[in-house]
Amino acid sequence: MSRSLLALLFAASLFAAERPAVDHAAYTAALKDFRKGTSKSIDTLKQKDAPVAARLAAVDDVRERLVDEPTSPLVGEVAALLGSTDVETAKLLLSALAEAKASGATAQVAALASKADSPLRVPAALALAEIGGAKAVPLLASLAKDAALAENIQDALVKVAGPGVTDAFVAGISDTKADVSARSALIKASVGRNLRSVAGALCVAIKEEPMRLDCQKALLKLAQPSDLAALRDAAQAVTNETTKGALGRLIKKLEGVK
Repeated sequence: MSRSLLALLFAASLFAAERPAVDHAAYTAALKDFRKGTSKSIDTLKQKDAPVAARLAAVDDVRERLVDEPTSPLVGEVAALLGSTDVETAKLLLSALAEAKASGATAQVAALASKADSPLRVPAALALAEIGGAKAVPLLASLAKDAALAENIQDALVKVAGPGVTDAFVAGISDTKADVSARSALIKASVGRNLRSVAGALCVAIKEEPMRLDCQKALLKLAQPSDLAALRDAAQAVTNETTKGALGRLIKKLEGVK
């Protein structure tokens, strides 16, 4: 994955983990020991009283090992630590799992992201976007109601990848019980992804007044001739004259496509 994306999701965001200032000599010595195999970085991370320098070196060693072997048993060991280690170390480990695209940690990371009262909820959700899969989609969308996070969440929704993601977008847009901000974020991200398969869901959601404008804008970008029946139904159902007119023009345009 690109380091620029990691920078966006972790370092440049307000919830990025801060690396503490440590004794450089102690850090270097510890890192050398881990790389030589003299001691194991994961064991150091399991120690509650490990020196800060050794702990940070352990995080960096684990990061390197995860990137080299993203499907190794180490993934499970790191994931198991997320709920028991301190918050700052957990953030660094989440970043490491994301960089490695360690899909084996999906369940644990998703569980953290689902805890509304957890200080790790946002970094876990952003890490989940990198790990990929359908579970990331509703969790990320649910964070969009926080204006301070909206831009980063939007970017993550555009980039999240993995099995079931498209179906998750359709389900999220169609979920009338979901927060409007979450559905709106999914609609806007669908445009960014050029996700034409959500057009049918948009044609239904546009009938709801809170969703009307976002759906209208998205349909102008995503609708195709195969959506004409749904578009005609939507145009007949909406009461807003501006939207009705926009849909009518879109229908005529698509009818002329051969």
